[in-house]
Amino acid sequence: MKLFFAFSLLALTASAGANVKIQEELFVPGKNPAIVKDLVDTGSVIIDHVTSEGFELYGSKGLSKYLDSKKIVYLNMKEINEKVLADYPSSAEIAQKLQAAAAKYPHIMRLMNIGKSVKGKDLLVMKISDNVARDEVEPEFKYISSMHGDEITGRELTVSLIEEIGEKYGRDSEITELVNNTEIFIMPSMNPDGSDLKQRANANWSDLNRNFPDMIRDTQSSPNGRQIEVQHVMKFQGERQFSLSANFHGGTIVANYPWDSKYDAHPLEDLVKELSTQYAELNPEMRNSREFPGGITNGAEWYVVRGGMQDWSYVWHNDLQITVELSHTKWPAYRDIPGFYKDNRDSMVHYMKAVHRGAGIKFSRSNVSGSVSIRQVGPVARDLGSYAFKGSEFYKVLPDGEYTFSVQEKGTSKASAYNVRVEKNLIRANGNYLQLN
Repeated sequence: MKLFFAFSLLALTASAGANVKIQEELFVPGKNPAIVKDLVDTGSVIIDHVTSEGFELYGSKGLSKYLDSKKIVYLNMKEINEKVLADYPSSAEIAQKLQAAAAKYPHIMRLMNIGKSVKGKDLLVMKISDNVARDEVEPEFKYISSMHGDEITGRELTVSLIEEIGEKYGRDSEITELVNNTEIFIMPSMNPDGSDLKQRANANWSDLNRNFPDMIRDTQSSPNGRQIEVQHVMKFQGERQFSLSANFHGGTIVANYPWDSKYDAHPLEDLVKELSTQYAELNPEMRNSREFPGGITNGAEWYVVRGGMQDWSYVWHNDLQITVELSHTKWPAYRDIPGFYKDNRDSMVHYMKAVHRGAGIKFSRSNVSGSVSIRQVGPVARDLGSYAFKGSEFYKVLPDGEYTFSVQEKGTSKASAYNVRVEKNLIRANGNYLQLN
C-alpha cells in the first residue's frame, strides 16, 4: 500500500528544502499532511517520514506556536528522545573507535579525514581493502550514515560493521573475498555536529539531505553556496569511482529506491527495486513491514525530496544509491543497538557484494577520459545510455546479461566496442574489468 493523501505529496515537499532553518523538530499525528499546506506553500517547513501514523515537521523557531494557534496537535521529538540520549557515544568517542580499528587492522583499514564540519569536527571515512595504501582498480563501494544528526542507528551499525570486518578478515571466507576484491569506504557520521547537538540539522540549522545539487533545479553539480559537510562529500565523491552506495537514516524501517525528486521511472528501475528487495528480505522486520509491502518503497511515491544525496549520486556520478531507514525510533535505547545490527548485518554485507554485479574497463595508459555507451544485447535488447569516465577507469553496476560497451576516447577519433557479461552472486578477482591499451 502506497501512502497517498488528499493532494500530491509533491506539492508538500517541492518548495521546501535547503533554505529552511531547522530549529524545531515536531511530529504531527494523523494521515493528513494537508493540514499544514499553508506552511508548505511558503517554503518554510520540511516534511519527512510520512506514514499512516503521522509525519515529521521541521522549521524555524515559532513553528510550534503557529501549530498551537491552528489547534494542530503535535509532539516535540527532542523531548521524546531525551530519555535515551545520554547512553550514546559522542562524536569524539566514535572517532576514537574508528582510530582504534584502523590501528588494530592496518593491513586492511585506513582512516581518512575528508574535511571539517561547521564546528571543526573531522569528517571521517574508513577505507577497507586488502591493499589499503594503494588505489587499486577494483569496484568501489560506499556507505554513508547520519547526515541527519538525530538519525543515529546507522552510525552505530556502520561502526559495528567496520569492527566485524576487521575481526573476521582472514578467517571468514565471505568477508575475506569481499575485502580482497573491493575498495570499501564507510562514513559513519556525515553530520557529527548534529549528532552531538541531538538534532537533525547541522550546526547551521540546515538539512544536509536537501542541500545537494538537484536534477530538477540545477544544471551542474556545483558546491558553491552549499553546507560545508555537503561540499566535502561532493569533493570526496568526485575523486573516486563509486558505482554502488547506500545512505542510512532512521524514523521508520524501509529500503527506499530512486528517484526521490520525480515520479519518472529510474533507468535501471528493475535493478534498484531488486537490490532494495534483497536488502529488505534479509531483515525480518523490514521484510514483514505492514506499512511498506516487501519492505521497500519508491522515494517520490513516498514523499518527494529535492536536493537529496541519493539522486545526486547517480545523476552526476553514475553511483547507484538507495536510502535505508533502519529504526522506527531515531534514538532507540542504546542497549537495543546489537539487535538492530543483528537484523541488518546480513543485508549490509550482501548489499556490499552486489557492487560486483557489474562490468568495467581499465586503460593501461594514464589520464584517459571519454564516454562509454552501453547496449544490452540478447533477448532483452536495449540502449542504456552513454556515461562519461575519467582517470582511465569506468565501472557500472548492471542487471544480469550480455552487453556491448562502445568506448569513445575524448579528444580523439578512437572508438572501440567490447562485449561483457554481468552475473549476480559472482565475485571475480579484483572485479569484472576489461584491460585496454
